[in-house]
Formats: sequence, C-alpha cells, structure tokens
Amino acid sequence: MNTNNQSIDKRLVLSALWISQFLLWTFGDALALLQDFSDPVENSLLTMVAAPLALLQAAMIIGNLVVSQKVMRWVNMILVLVFVFFNAGFIAEAHVGWEYVLGVGYLATNGLILWYAWKNK
Repeated sequence: MNTNNQSIDKRLVLSALWISQFLLWTFGDALALLQDFSDPVENSLLTMVAAPLALLQAAMIIGNLVVSQKVMRWVNMILVLVFVFFNAGFIAEAHVGWEYVLGVGYLATNGLILWYAWKNK
C-alpha cells in the first residue's frame, strides 16, 4: 500500500510542475499584452505554436495522472526538452528585466520536471 501512495505522489508532483509551467506561460503572455512595446501576435503564429504548446501542457498535466508512470517518465523527459528549447529562445529574445526573470522561472520549472522525472523511476 505504501508503494501506491508513493506512485500517486510522483504523479501529483509532476502534474503540479506542469501546472506551474502552464501558469508561468499564461502569466508571461498576460504581461506581454500589457506592455506598450509588444507587437501584436500574428494569428498564424498563435495557431501554429502557442495553441499546440498550451494543449500539450494540458495533456501533460492530465497524462501524468492517468497514464502509466513508466511511460510518462520518458514522455516528461523528452517533452520538457522541447520546452527548454522554446524557453531558452524566450530568454534570448528578452527586452526587459521581467522577461529575463520569467525566462529563468521557465527554465527552473523545466529543470525540476526533468530532474523529478529522471529521479523517480
């Protein structure tokens, strides 16, 4: 019975980390919309990048709770690397201090997801 509790805890922690990632992205988008220097995002960019990545994050939140832990371990480790790529690009494109801080938060969350998925076999 103790093993099941540990399994549930791992799933909840990974889901919570993906929720954190999702909320950070949402917060970053809201801040960007409030800035005067932000150019409007083209609909094609929103459709091709932002929407699928948001759906992918939502799928990871649910997947960590319902899919086999062995499968999700590898899915977490692979997909978080995709987000590392996008988040590193965000930092490279940063203009003001809050963008750098938010980018570090993105990468820290990615690092925690990767570390936790790797650590918990």
